[in-house]
Amino acid sequence: MAMTDLNSPPPADQITSSASHSRPIEPCVCRDPKYSNLPPKVASWFMSRLNLSETHKRIAHSFCDVLQSHSSKAASGKKDKNDDARSLSTTRLDAPISLAHPIEDLLSETYLSSYDVGTGESLTNLQCARALEAEYEVIIVTGFLHPSSASVRSLNRTLEVLATRQTLKNVRRGTDNILKVHICFSSSGFLQKVLHTRDPKGRIWKEKEWKKLGLADPTYLKGKIDLTVKSLFFRPVGLLHGKYMIVDRRMLVVPSANLSWEEWLEGATTYICDPEATTTGTINVVKQFVRYWESVWMVGEEPGPEEFERVWESFPVTVHEGGGSIIMDKFKGTPVNQSKWLGWAPTIFLPHPEQGSFPPVWPLGEVQIIWRIIRKLMGAILEKGPDNDEGYLSNPQNAFIFAAIEGAEESIYLHTPNVTAKPIMNALVRAVKRGVTVEIVTSMGMMKWEQLVTAGTTTEKCLQKMVKEIGKFKESTPDGAITTGGFFVYQYNPTKRPQLPPFVKNPNDNHKLTWYDKSHVKCLIIDEQVVMLGSGNADRASWVTSQEVNIGLFLNKAKAGIVRQALVNALAGRLEVLKGSGWVTGGEGDYELSYGVDGVPRRKRNDPEA
Repeated sequence: MAMTDLNSPPPADQITSSASHSRPIEPCVCRDPKYSNLPPKVASWFMSRLNLSETHKRIAHSFCDVLQSHSSKAASGKKDKNDDARSLSTTRLDAPISLAHPIEDLLSETYLSSYDVGTGESLTNLQCARALEAEYEVIIVTGFLHPSSASVRSLNRTLEVLATRQTLKNVRRGTDNILKVHICFSSSGFLQKVLHTRDPKGRIWKEKEWKKLGLADPTYLKGKIDLTVKSLFFRPVGLLHGKYMIVDRRMLVVPSANLSWEEWLEGATTYICDPEATTTGTINVVKQFVRYWESVWMVGEEPGPEEFERVWESFPVTVHEGGGSIIMDKFKGTPVNQSKWLGWAPTIFLPHPEQGSFPPVWPLGEVQIIWRIIRKLMGAILEKGPDNDEGYLSNPQNAFIFAAIEGAEESIYLHTPNVTAKPIMNALVRAVKRGVTVEIVTSMGMMKWEQLVTAGTTTEKCLQKMVKEIGKFKESTPDGAITTGGFFVYQYNPTKRPQLPPFVKNPNDNHKLTWYDKSHVKCLIIDEQVVMLGSGNADRASWVTSQEVNIGLFLNKAKAGIVRQALVNALAGRLEVLKGSGWVTGGEGDYELSYGVDGVPRRKRNDPEA
């Protein structure tokens, strides 16, 4: 994949006109009565973006309403006795990373640069290649750093290359500049988490400790790279699960992969921030990530510059110099068609704070009286978590997922490693009952210990429970009912290998870069127009206990379809259809719908030939 150098103007083949890479000043529109309940800046965001479809506006407006109402309840601590399952109980807002974000600070826009699909190792290679474009600063954040992984070895090699390239730059420019690099992680092993400090400033790893993490020799970096290694973890289960990389505060890469498991299926999105191109007054999502990173990882420290000065020079150091070709020539995943992907898109920044809820609310949460007794006995530990997962909607991630699923009218595509979050499960079942086609792609037998610790159950049991509930609904639905919903669950089975291309003589030749042991992608697509990408899973850990970062994208059907198709292509031949998947009894017509994720045509249940 061709990489764009930040130090030179964008290639002409990528940007054909100024309009393609810059946001024109859109006309001022008088305030619409339908947005009267929203803050003026939020209402202006809706009305000034003429490319928002009715689906976009419906879900975005619902998100604002949900977050606004539940955040105000959380802040006031107000709780009505008659609140239903969707109401919010008092939650913690004073944790160092549990920041209360005004809605207007979440709405944004960005320039979509690429979406890539591949293994964890190949997408780490992608991030390393992006890092070679740095002039001032590289920020790398990951949930899990595995010291002996191939991803960490690639990162080490990149640091050495960056050091060599920095020497070349200083020689050509007659400077003595040093590149700043931050490596931030939450977990590197069981003992590290057990012994981790609870100080919100985290732990700074000394140079002599870098070897424990598998990181580079500090001797070679001195005078060229100023490397800071920091970890944050809040016992017992307060994991910072977010993953992203920021280059010079202008480029953002958000992968689903950690610096760990190399053979899992992953996705990564690259976003660009060009201060000169943003003219609508809305903050770019890259800037939002920078500010969020500073608020989480730089507690007690002075914030960095809003932006760095662009470097223009006659004889620049290209990305292939100083050993850069070693990084650039590695496989970096499969990008989608850039000619159809490049462009501006309205976005919403969707963080989620860590929580100290432990032990799991569910299944204990289903017996409310038992749960309340346990909370009183262990209040010192458990008071930080929400009483009711269903009502925990005072954070942007959960509010968006809830609003998006509840607002779906046609289809939902959920690609996630695990499904144990009860609010998400219930919302998906409700969607099926009202006629929405729901597709879930998940993995088989993945991270069961984590699921049991944080949710008290497993993905397999949760999916079976959903199938059972929908089955009961089918039985109670008379023939000819209005609902036309469908529920299809596809489980990724790594033992199912697609036929090898004829040029591959040895299956091991391309094992690591063409086959995936598990599926670790996180993606939600609503009505083929609203997409959420980031670190959040559909499990209880992401819903309650872990810190997450995501981006909500408002796309046209063509771009949303590109994401889904890229994932479907990667899954080809490796899926098992969960027993019980299918159409809900009833519905009008026997027409054939589009192909499922497994590539098989699907017909309505009331078709005798189905």
